[in-house]
Amino acid sequence: MAKHNKVRYQSKPKARVAITLTGVVFLQYADEEKMADAKKGDLLLYPYNDALHTNRFGEYEATGFTGYFKLDVHDGNTWKPVLLADIFTSQEHYFSKKERPLDTYNLCAELLRARAGQALTRTYREHYQPENSVEEE
Repeated sequence: MAKHNKVRYQSKPKARVAITLTGVVFLQYADEEKMADAKKGDLLLYPYNDALHTNRFGEYEATGFTGYFKLDVHDGNTWKPVLLADIFTSQEHYFSKKERPLDTYNLCAELLRARAGQALTRTYREHYQPENSVEEE
């Protein structure tokens, strides 16, 4: 019998879409009304912590739980996730039980506002990261 090679599917490479940051930073639950008017390049910080999503809904002044803030960028239509390793190089987005999440948000928002004008580029699975850290394929 002759050997038949399978035909493998080859996906077409997607264009690397860049989004220029505006310097506007929203906080989930605190800026819900303002987020409705989000523009391309705006950023959204939201907590990754069960307590702030269930019974405390944005009580950012409370202490006693740990977590960190995740980051999304608005692409003109929806919010897309941002890879955090190249944004918060010293892990400034984490908060401990003794810290108020609001203080961590203020630090993160200051760092993100300073990045206004920088471009984020789409990588795998619709995630975005700073343009200078995208590896060439």
